[in-house]
Amino acid sequence: MKILLVGDFPPPNGGVATHVEELFRAVRARGGECAVLDIGKGQLPADGVVPAGGVARFVALLAWYAARGYRIHLHSNGANPKSWALAAACAAAGRGSAMVTFHSGMGPPWLAGSPARRAVARAVASRFAMVVAVSRQIRDCLVACGVDARRIEIVPAFSREFLQPGAPPAGLAELRARAAPLYCAMLAPPEIYGRDVLLQAFARVRVRLPAAGLTVYGAGTETISAPGVHAFGQLHRPSALALMASSDVFVRPTLADGDSVSVREALALGRAVVATSVGHRPPEVRLVQPGDAADLARGMIEAASAPRPAAAAADDPMQRVLALYGWETPCAASAAS
Repeated sequence: MKILLVGDFPPPNGGVATHVEELFRAVRARGGECAVLDIGKGQLPADGVVPAGGVARFVALLAWYAARGYRIHLHSNGANPKSWALAAACAAAGRGSAMVTFHSGMGPPWLAGSPARRAVARAVASRFAMVVAVSRQIRDCLVACGVDARRIEIVPAFSREFLQPGAPPAGLAELRARAAPLYCAMLAPPEIYGRDVLLQAFARVRVRLPAAGLTVYGAGTETISAPGVHAFGQLHRPSALALMASSDVFVRPTLADGDSVSVREALALGRAVVATSVGHRPPEVRLVQPGDAADLARGMIEAASAPRPAAAAADDPMQRVLALYGWETPCAASAAS
């Protein structure tokens, strides 16, 4: 395997960046060659990670890797003109071999807003050898745009392979000792993450459960200040997983979504999960109405005392992405021979 991943790479941490980092590690762990062309906010050089820079540098780097036999795999939100311009560039550089994964639940409503946008999506997506959607909603939207359904696969952007909590952030042990129950949420500055709704809901929870605590992490959360709320700010993923694993309930209050990586992480770590009924949610998740603080508070209170459902056993979605790259498991390779 020789793979060029194009997408966000930590820092900052987030769903797409986490998935790109895990694919990067997985390909290299299996003896493949892999590099990342980082188009995110961090763009910090690291082993195998190259900052994309401006347009001219980005196009030049795409051509350089394509000429050396790397298969291009773009990770995009599909929810603005820039994302489709990047997709067009990657499809052109890949010359019929490139892949794209669409992650964002904001993509379908954005595409629905204009026939011209849908025409661009159809033209650009059809130039990729394979299109991956992280949820059925995104897949159905692409089909409605005119993309051939036979060329689209639904593969969640999640893997258990590197789900390894690290050292907990400072102050968590003391907080855990006094909070009953302890809630946890990942937030970011855009309104789509539901920060205000979560804080309103938690204030309602505290009326019923005065000892409850709420931890929040993610870019911009360091500015949050409210009774019972402890803001950790941006965390490296191992510390974020330790925070999640120490909580009783993970909360996902987003107003739109694709297939949340953090929700799947929390379930895999054995946490109860309350999330808004947007995008794709696994069956173990307790659903609430998006934007409804009262309903979110109800779900949070119920989740704190309800038995946690056992997560259903499932294949690791990363194996399917690696198969699309051409990698075979030892068992599959043995059977083929």
